[in-house]
Amino acid sequence: MTSDRRLLDPHTSTLAALGGSCALLAWLSFGVLTDVVKVPVLLYPLAVVATLCGALLALTRAARIVWAGTAIAVAAVSVVTLTPFVTTLLPTRRLVRSDTLSRDSFGAVIVLSGGITADSLLTSEALDRLLTGLALMRDGVAPVLVVTQPRRPDDGATAAPDQARLRSLVARPFPMLTVDSVRTTHDEAVRAWRLLAPRGATRVAVVTSPLHTARACATFEHVGFIVTCVPAISRAYSIDHAESGQDRLALFRAWAYERAAWTEYRARGWIEGPPTR
Repeated sequence: MTSDRRLLDPHTSTLAALGGSCALLAWLSFGVLTDVVKVPVLLYPLAVVATLCGALLALTRAARIVWAGTAIAVAAVSVVTLTPFVTTLLPTRRLVRSDTLSRDSFGAVIVLSGGITADSLLTSEALDRLLTGLALMRDGVAPVLVVTQPRRPDDGATAAPDQARLRSLVARPFPMLTVDSVRTTHDEAVRAWRLLAPRGATRVAVVTSPLHTARACATFEHVGFIVTCVPAISRAYSIDHAESGQDRLALFRAWAYERAAWTEYRARGWIEGPPTR
């Protein structure tokens, strides 16, 4: 009975509600910073868990964890969105690799995938990559264009029709080969090697988003390619001129994702050493 009365006490109820609200705010702030907001299957169920945990912790001596965690999360979002931190202090440039296109002949230009929309169209990031690759093909950099494409797990759809439409805009004739059903950059590298190595096309230009270049090109080199890395012209984020909160968030998310992915790839033995370019 005493325990039930304590739970119904206005002060206790208010404290639990405050703890749950703060924990929810901290989790949503984390989701905004890390792009978890784009994965509802994780965001919302874990939001409920965070709220319940925050409400319970607020009634214990561990309540300071909730208050401190919330303060840190909100401060982090504020620093990223309201200050020039991401363009002045964050070492984003270390993840960008931009090689000079040599006069040596390339066996192929490889454009990495970047996701598809619900309408089976290229996402803005994937579109940026393909347009940059098509510009290289227009200029005669290589005889063959290779595109990679994921499949949606629910219906198996790809953006192949959209890629073909865009390829048709370049009048110069050249074959466009496909590396299908990829899930990771490592998949793209391994399957591209299986496709191109028998043709002797091991010197390639790899096109991908700016912050993805260092990891992607290191992965392709690890499987055997001689790589020239080409950052795509990016409309998704600007490394040097991210002025709005939305632009700064996009740049921070890309940086955080690549740092985490670099650690994973090193642990799996798919690349070696830290990004140095």
